[in-house]
Amino acid sequence: MQQNKKSAAKPLKKGCSLYIYTYIYIMKYLFIDIRKSDEVYAKHFDQSKEYSFYNIPMNMIRFNAQTIINHLEYVDEIYIVCQSANRSQFIKDKYFNDYKRIKVCQKLQFSKLNYGSNKVSLNNTDMRINIIGSNAFNFYSVMRILQTIMGIIMILIGGYTYMQLRKANVLKKINSVPLIVLVLFGMMVLYNGLTSTCSISILLKDYLN
Repeated sequence: MQQNKKSAAKPLKKGCSLYIYTYIYIMKYLFIDIRKSDEVYAKHFDQSKEYSFYNIPMNMIRFNAQTIINHLEYVDEIYIVCQSANRSQFIKDKYFNDYKRIKVCQKLQFSKLNYGSNKVSLNNTDMRINIIGSNAFNFYSVMRILQTIMGIIMILIGGYTYMQLRKANVLKKINSVPLIVLVLFGMMVLYNGLTSTCSISILLKDYLN
């Protein structure tokens, strides 16, 4: 069990040599999982006595940064976790760059962790991290549902309009570029919904987070 043990001694009564010791056990590691809800649903940390964890989406870190920093009073180190460390490093650099005990470790990113028990070494100390969840496809995200629906609608509208214009032999008389853009945009939105990504959020990452 990776825990620190601090003790505080208080005399039973004045002049007595007998002491009552109160032991306060402090968890050594805290993991902050900044992935989206559907990612957490599919793969997440199990409860453990060796570490504690919070699931705080990336775009909510700015509102919880000071609370996370305050947790350094209770744990030795805090690790920011995502899928591949790209988002974790961004958050570390933006909000916690001055705190050496708030870290990003490649071995703790979910691309490196398998379902079940994982042996991970932190500061030359081996610990067991259990990963649970389901690798089945899921729509545990409102944005993902909306992206998928909107993508399908745009592709269907674009395809149907194209077929009607072709049937009426008027494709050569009109500018079909907007129609092509609609279909391509629909394909991009559908891809984002199926893969749980967002092209626009990547471009606005600094503003949104």
